[in-house]
Amino acid sequence: MNIFKWIIILAGLGFLGWKALVFLLPSDEMRIRKKLSRLESLVSYTPNTAPLVHLAAAGGILEMFTQNAELNIQTDSSTWNIHGRNEIKTSVLSSRQQERGGMQVSITDPVFNFDKAGSISTLATITAKWESNPDPMVRILEFRWVKGERNQWLISAIKTRRDLEWGNKL
Repeated sequence: MNIFKWIIILAGLGFLGWKALVFLLPSDEMRIRKKLSRLESLVSYTPNTAPLVHLAAAGGILEMFTQNAELNIQTDSSTWNIHGRNEIKTSVLSSRQQERGGMQVSITDPVFNFDKAGSISTLATITAKWESNPDPMVRILEFRWVKGERNQWLISAIKTRRDLEWGNKL
């Protein structure tokens, strides 16, 4: 009877050790999911947000990108081709200045593709809702991730995937 007690205790300790290991050393997918969640919170803002908060959010957004990141995002009314962190910062601040009513962004359904070259591609559904416009914008974006300094995943490119729109056949 005493041996069963020790087996149960060792099994419990093994399970707790495994959970601690997963928590302390998350997989690349978990790291990127956390980064997407952080990006979602930094891009979203409420009406009448203070200018310093916009500036801090822009700085947080910049930390998630490589120096030479490229964004190619298409909306119904425009196309954004942005190259480098400086242009990203300028675009973020100017768009927040133009749309003061607030915006809520959600990033859902990420699908990960681990490349052999050490980069990761993520397809995700992005929904943006503006206070001034009741119609949400929904797009499928592809994020390219590369390992940067301190072993962190950084976004090297974002582009709209028109070939994966709901009206297109696969």
